[in-house]
Amino acid sequence: MASKAGELRTTGDVVLWWLERVEQNRATSDSYKRSTRSMVRKNIVPAVGKVLVKRLDRRVLDDKLVWPMVCDGKKAGTQQKAFQALRQAFLMAEKTGRIEANPMASLTFKSFHPGAIGSKPASLSRVDLPALVQQLAANFERDPVNGLLPLMMLAHGTRIGETLQAQWSHISLAERVWVLPELNCKSRRQHLLPLTPQVLALLARYRAALPDARTQSGWVFPVRGGARLTASSASAMFRAVSGGQWSSHDLRKLMRDCLADLGVDYFVGERLINHSLGKVSETYLTRDVMDRCREALERWHARLDECGFTLATGLDMALPASSRNSAMPDTAGVVAVL
Repeated sequence: MASKAGELRTTGDVVLWWLERVEQNRATSDSYKRSTRSMVRKNIVPAVGKVLVKRLDRRVLDDKLVWPMVCDGKKAGTQQKAFQALRQAFLMAEKTGRIEANPMASLTFKSFHPGAIGSKPASLSRVDLPALVQQLAANFERDPVNGLLPLMMLAHGTRIGETLQAQWSHISLAERVWVLPELNCKSRRQHLLPLTPQVLALLARYRAALPDARTQSGWVFPVRGGARLTASSASAMFRAVSGGQWSSHDLRKLMRDCLADLGVDYFVGERLINHSLGKVSETYLTRDVMDRCREALERWHARLDECGFTLATGLDMALPASSRNSAMPDTAGVVAVL
């Protein structure tokens, strides 16, 4: 427990007080809470937790936090996240009157790291797609209960935390849409994903394979007892499936790259993976956005069919990418099963 309000004397007091607020905030995602908790307790507090607020300055930060992280081989992105967490903690403490002066106010991460911070390279590329789809489809065919998650993420480009929180009540058969509530999304905006006939067939095969006890759960990805699959268990599953060669996020990156290869409009692609576009760009996507997103996913799933997706969906043939509002000739039982 951090010190009481008005008693934030040390850097550790400030950061732990801020962390407590982050963890109590229902609008904050579980994944952000976990990563922030880990950063604070494993990196920040051990390094500068005992430093008095009035003693914290650029030199102390460099000597006790940034440079040791460099020497330990921590990547620049990790260093930046630690610095940003400190800035946010002190900014909130300053705004709420819990400290007299903010020692982080004039500091930026570029004060310590002047170079550009590159993004992590993807571990999957376009040339990996056919073998990847065949592997994931074969896994699903052998074990649908554990094989659905990576296929759903590849098919839609969703984040792992958003996907794991899916409930059957979020899936509308009448509208053929998957609704991701705003509280489940990093963007804090409700996200709507059209469901293609392939995905509806996939979900039907999956639900038919679930153990009877788990069919009573409202979660799409339940475990024994009815609770949903946790992020840590899901990550372990991905490590097993990939042999540690790629992560769940690599599926999201690959999907986005492939949308570009298929000629999907940039703004439609960004909307599908639920990136924030800004007010000006949002106006570019007019009321036909769902039709355009549906067409884009149909084209993408047709490409997956060419790579072997049909082994998992059970459909006899790939549907044309240009089809809209397609009937489901080979999935007559889907609605009944779902």
